[in-house]
Amino acid sequence: MSFNNSLNRPGKPIANRFSVKTKFNITMLLTALLTLFSINAVAETSNVGHQIGLSEAIQVTLDNHPEMARYRYQKQKFDALTKQAGVSQKPQLDVTIEDAFGSGDYSGFDAAQTTIGISWILDGDLVDSRIKASREASSQLSFEREIKALDLSSDTAKTFVEHIALQEQIKLARLNLQQTQEAYESIVSLNKRGKGSTIDTIQMKANVARSELMIEDLEHELKATQRRFMNNLGEEAKLMTPKGNLFSIPAIDNLNESMAKLKEHPRLLAFANKSRVLESQIELARIEAEPRWEFSTGLRRYERTSDVGIVAGFSVPLGSSGSNAGKIQSLRAERSIYEVESEVLRRELYTQLYVLLQEIEHSKHVINVNQQQIIPLLKEAKEEVNKAYQIGRTSYLQWFNIHQDYLVAHLELINAYKMLHLKNIELQRLTGTTLETIEN
Repeated sequence: MSFNNSLNRPGKPIANRFSVKTKFNITMLLTALLTLFSINAVAETSNVGHQIGLSEAIQVTLDNHPEMARYRYQKQKFDALTKQAGVSQKPQLDVTIEDAFGSGDYSGFDAAQTTIGISWILDGDLVDSRIKASREASSQLSFEREIKALDLSSDTAKTFVEHIALQEQIKLARLNLQQTQEAYESIVSLNKRGKGSTIDTIQMKANVARSELMIEDLEHELKATQRRFMNNLGEEAKLMTPKGNLFSIPAIDNLNESMAKLKEHPRLLAFANKSRVLESQIELARIEAEPRWEFSTGLRRYERTSDVGIVAGFSVPLGSSGSNAGKIQSLRAERSIYEVESEVLRRELYTQLYVLLQEIEHSKHVINVNQQQIIPLLKEAKEEVNKAYQIGRTSYLQWFNIHQDYLVAHLELINAYKMLHLKNIELQRLTGTTLETIEN
């Protein structure tokens, strides 16, 4: 979409300040959005460097952001804990000497009995349960990592969109400045021939200054946005410029399709996984409370007769196996809390999804009305007021207001496209879909 054909007419005064100033929080995230931000679209910017598309920007974010590195170390931590959980209790070597170094017949070592034995505890089921509980706990990490990847990708996507929207605003502001300067020069020329107005000349000169100030303001915003972009992608983003087509309509799932995808959102899946983690912890607590049988066996030597005998035995702790009853009850209560919280989250996400889809439809409607009705009508009004102003049949104020409205309509169109893409980014973050592949 170009403004060049609709905002020309050199030699005529033109509006010079924007009454609508957009503060973007736009970027992009998901591969589906790539169809919106086409690599073929050209966006002018004051920055130079490698032009980067959305897909590459997201991948660089996930590769370089320190938040993602943290999960690699956490995985190493859980792997080590799982390995440790598989270590069972070591067998125990027992050496016993009896009836030696006493008195009378037992004053020496001749009547001694020496027993060498090994004892061990049957804890195979306990070790297996510990390993299972550790693995279940580590599985939660993958959901947390996926949620963080969604959030980071969404943030990068929003900054990306903000950047290209500011580029479009700067293009419009520069065109406005150029035409305001031409209009000022035309009025000065008319004034020299005695056909112009000194007041109009002064007003137009002030408008030129305002237009220059607006460009400077937008360029400062662009620098701030580039800094946020660099914060996600790393230092190499200094040489990268987001490139895409703001004026495109994304393909958006309907309510039923979005609802189906929402069921697979990692936040909901994480709650379900937490219930499984707690179930394994409950089972571990139950097994830990069970009595552990201990067996022992060995050889006994009788020094007096030089005979050898086998000895064996076992021991079982007495009492009930309810020592972990309080812990088990607590874990079950915690599991119920997660189930309730999961339902609360599900309802909140469904409501957010419905609202987002309504807002997206509204943005589409605003775009359509602006493109099909408001801008064409204001363009026609601008052309008519230009003719009237040339022959002195209208005032400068009326001319200024119509040109101002025409510029504002284009700014509102930029803002409507921006909001459409922002809402679509949030929709995809909410449904957890079309993320770039994350390498482990």
